Amino acid sequence: MTELATTTPDRPKRRNGAALAPVLVSGNMLAVHFGCSRQNVDQLTAQGVIERRASDGLFDQDQSRLKYLTHLRSEHRRSPRAPADAEFALAKAELVRIRIAEKKRELIPQEEAASDMEHLIGLFLTGLSGLSARCGGRDLAARRVIDQAVYNLRLERSEAATKLADHRGEPPLDDDA
Repeated sequence: MTELATTTPDRPKRRNGAALAPVLVSGNMLAVHFGCSRQNVDQLTAQGVIERRASDGLFDQDQSRLKYLTHLRSEHRRSPRAPADAEFALAKAELVRIRIAEKKRELIPQEEAASDMEHLIGLFLTGLSGLSARCGGRDLAARRVIDQAVYNLRLERSEAATKLADHRGEPPLDDDA
């Protein structure tokens, strides 16, 4: 047989929109149809997901299948694990991106960056403090003018950095440190 069968052999085909007779199966047959154990069918029945007919104790296969699929879809939506799994996968992917950037030396730890920046700023300030002696030589008036200009420059940069930190919501520095 080369064609795929679209109906089960024990069911007549639907003609002219006429309703088909329900396919009634036992719990074992329904378990085989669902691909699960008989105990799972009993558990689904106890939970009220699927219903057994009161008259003969059999299950309507089509109705039970639809209810079971609806149950599975709603469980997936209600499960707290699904969003947690998605969040975990995003966090794991972000961690992988960070590790790759770190290996490429496109990213360094914050402590290392802050330490390097403080070192460079210290070197710059040391160079500024000796600027008046280099430029002014023995002329005391010129040295005082240069020292005042350096002081003003440092004060302006400090105020600009403080404003930037306040704008970003950074906590104030401790004066004890």
